[in-house]
Amino acid sequence: MNKKGTLEGEKVLKFHIVMIAGVASIQMLAGLFTGMTVVIADAIRSFSSILDLFAAYIGIKISKKDANKNFEYGYHKIETFAALLVSLGILYMGYLMLVQSINAFEMQKFALGHAFVITTTVISIQYYYRLSRRLEKAAIESNSPALLASAKNKKMNLVIGLAVLLSIVANYKQVPYIEGIISTIISLGILKVGLSSTKQSLFFLLDYWDDPVLFSQIKETLSKEKDIVIEVKRLRLRRAGSFIFGEAFIEMNPFAGVEDLRAELDNLKEKIKGLNPYIKDFAIYSHIPRSDNFLVAFPVKKIAKINSEIAKSLGETKAYLFVKIVENKIKKTYMKTLKSEAKNPIKLAEFLNKEKVNIVINNELPSLVYYNLRRTHQILIYPSFSDVPTVQKMLELLLIDK
Repeated sequence: MNKKGTLEGEKVLKFHIVMIAGVASIQMLAGLFTGMTVVIADAIRSFSSILDLFAAYIGIKISKKDANKNFEYGYHKIETFAALLVSLGILYMGYLMLVQSINAFEMQKFALGHAFVITTTVISIQYYYRLSRRLEKAAIESNSPALLASAKNKKMNLVIGLAVLLSIVANYKQVPYIEGIISTIISLGILKVGLSSTKQSLFFLLDYWDDPVLFSQIKETLSKEKDIVIEVKRLRLRRAGSFIFGEAFIEMNPFAGVEDLRAELDNLKEKIKGLNPYIKDFAIYSHIPRSDNFLVAFPVKKIAKINSEIAKSLGETKAYLFVKIVENKIKKTYMKTLKSEAKNPIKLAEFLNKEKVNIVINNELPSLVYYNLRRTHQILIYPSFSDVPTVQKMLELLLIDK
């Protein structure tokens, strides 16, 4: 997690809770002095906005607590819950503004002291502009939904401030209905933002996922490891506060060694976490199926099909007999001659990899070939035995062993 971003978010919230209280107090004095209900309502709205900042601050603070026996997954969803409270606050603010707007059509009151309320409104507009920018920056740095909801709220405060300013000017010019029209449009916009934020917060609490790009990136990362991962059966992601949790259910290569699987799974986890700094945890559940469909490569001394004698060393290997097994029955056999230049470790590995074999019968393979086949491409190197001289006998043993 970006701790620096989270600390900056807390710092911004604490400072501006105090500052908004000051701005709201000045607005209230201006409203009471002039008797303009729109200014008083704007002051009340500013006081109510302190609540969403406080909720966001509490949410971020508590969500950082370590997991314990009662909350084994941590407290991260508290921040999402705080974002929900903020969103509900936006909805309520929109409702109050809508009621105020409707009343403005009926109560055409022209006040005095416009210069004072214009000055205080301009100050509040400038302040909310700077605050929304700082909150948005802190939300991005900390990946905090609560801060992002607060930033949206403050942007609405900025727009509402402009509407209030226009209403004051209209009141000064004694133009009727302008205050009601502008306030109605703004209040509907606030309700729209509130509904959107509430929906997102509720969905996050219900483990809804809405980032198809990251989902595709993770699935692609898993699918790229074709030598290890046969199939991605299922992938799940969820959001909890600033963090992302996920799990994948994959089918593994049945011919890979346990030590290779352990290392590869660890590597896969690190690759996935590297896709997004806010992936808190990612679990990979693997299933290793029994394979009834595989290709075996037998080193042979001479071409004699299924009765060929197995070559015990690379030097006496004249060819490879490839046997395709499907449901424990021989489906196909074919032979490929091994030229002397192909016995070079690199060339031999390329020769066998090209056929996409699953099992190779060992014939004193060089370490470089063994490593390339076994550790890099997850091909099973099956031992040869002195008392199993032919392909036929080795195949019977192999099928029993499988």
